[in-house]
Amino acid sequence: MSLPSPSPSSIVAVTGASAGIGAELGRELARRGHNLALVARDAVRLEDLSSELRAGAGVEVETFAAD
Repeated sequence: MSLPSPSPSSIVAVTGASAGIGAELGRELARRGHNLALVARDAVRLEDLSSELRAGAGVEVETFAAD
């Protein structure tokens, strides 16, 4: 399945984003230009990843620490 093109008004939600497949999915989506909403339990790791993605890919990233 292909992804739609990134849009300034769209946000992709990634769950389990603090590590593993979720973090890698977030990185790939950011490289493709998608704005993200990252969700996971570990708030510190989420913030680290969001800082990495904002600086590296120039996308908007919001984090939500939740189970």
